Amino acid sequence: MRRLCLLLATVLAALTGVVALPATSALAASAPPSSTGQRWALKVNGVYVSAEVNDSGDQNGKLRARSASVGSWETFSLHTDNVAGVGYGTTVSLRNEENGLYVTSEVDTSGAQSGMLRARGTNSGSWERFYVVPQGGDQFALKSAANGLYVTAEFNYTGGDQGLLRARSSSVGSWERFTFVPVAGAGDTEAPPQSTVTASGRHDIASWNVCANNNPSAACKLQYADGDTVGANVAPAVDGYLNHRPEAIFFQEICEKAVKPLELELETRLGGGWDVRFAPTYYKVVATDGTSDTGLLAQKTCADSTSHKDRGSFGIALAVKDTNTWYRGYTLPSPDKKEQRPALCATVPETGTVYCNAHFSSGSYFVDGKQAGDDPNGTSRREQSDALKGIVDKLQEHGYTPFLGGDLNTTHASVDLLSSLYASHQECGQPTPGSPHDGAPTDGDNKIDYLFGPTGATYACEVVDPSVSDHRMIHATVTL
Repeated sequence: MRRLCLLLATVLAALTGVVALPATSALAASAPPSSTGQRWALKVNGVYVSAEVNDSGDQNGKLRARSASVGSWETFSLHTDNVAGVGYGTTVSLRNEENGLYVTSEVDTSGAQSGMLRARGTNSGSWERFYVVPQGGDQFALKSAANGLYVTAEFNYTGGDQGLLRARSSSVGSWERFTFVPVAGAGDTEAPPQSTVTASGRHDIASWNVCANNNPSAACKLQYADGDTVGANVAPAVDGYLNHRPEAIFFQEICEKAVKPLELELETRLGGGWDVRFAPTYYKVVATDGTSDTGLLAQKTCADSTSHKDRGSFGIALAVKDTNTWYRGYTLPSPDKKEQRPALCATVPETGTVYCNAHFSSGSYFVDGKQAGDDPNGTSRREQSDALKGIVDKLQEHGYTPFLGGDLNTTHASVDLLSSLYASHQECGQPTPGSPHDGAPTDGDNKIDYLFGPTGATYACEVVDPSVSDHRMIHATVTL
């Protein structure tokens, strides 16, 4: 890990319990730099919107349309949280890259700054939510959920308020039309450099859905846990339950702000340098009519922690050696108006290996007699399997030996949905390439977590239960 001077207190406890640690102030607001979430700049009337993070008092973080170039003050990520009775994707929140805080409509402010926008919210609520209203082409108006008014850039203001953004208009003109300009995200956009090493020897890879968002299952002991608590429980479980130290670990159902604490704890418990990369789950952003697709994707926000702290985006993480220099997030084909599921890959040059973690759409299950699965007929999971194979095939063309898998949400009964992966790779539970497509259960009585590697290698597979999540951890030992 390329660490700043951060120290995290280590508290030891029984692995079946949950260790609570105090919040790490240096990590409280900022998103991990290793997140592959898309970043944006907002442009209006030819200039970019800046968050004035150097201003003081009640002017701190105010948004102004005034910059000719894009830096961290002009960079935002797009998020969506759950609106009661409506769900995700109907509103968005903007989080500033420089200070890690959400943009708020100051509807209680009076006078010429009434409704001004400031990057100062530590959580996303009604003041931090905006409706997206398409204006044709790539332009959008933003309507504040706090007061129902459109955001305006005040180009007639002077001095320190010139270009001030305010939620104050009942109609849309040129000052209310914004363009979302992609400026960063997804990790590396170019292909990785050609590998000069042929992978050999023994490789240990683990995968674990840690159930650390808001799953109400009693087995999910990390639901609503803050990042420090997640790190303090997940890393000791990896260390204490596996027969060998893994070289890569795939995590699913984890919150963005747990990534850095987890990285630090892995280094404390397992030794050596680690980098933990993150890829968010998205929702398609719908327009104010509730049906139109805006073409924008917003990161799904984790529920706040039990201490009411924002935990950032919801998604997957990939822990690899800190010699990793290339990584990339992908959005897999997913059902409309449902979670847009992620994949995340990273290379380790000195071993000639690439690791790809994925979380597929949920299959058929019922809540109160109603179908609750995103993909009950399996169409999307088959497409996701094919897409993941395509991603891996491209990386293999650059000389890397792939290890892939994750929570693929597919049981023995529907394992044919993963046929493209089995056709080109060998799975952890297969002693030989021709062995049945099954293995030890990882979730209740079902195997839904998988690890694949090269065909023809020697495989050993273990499934262990640290009793922290509703999933068990799967561990592959592969000898090439």
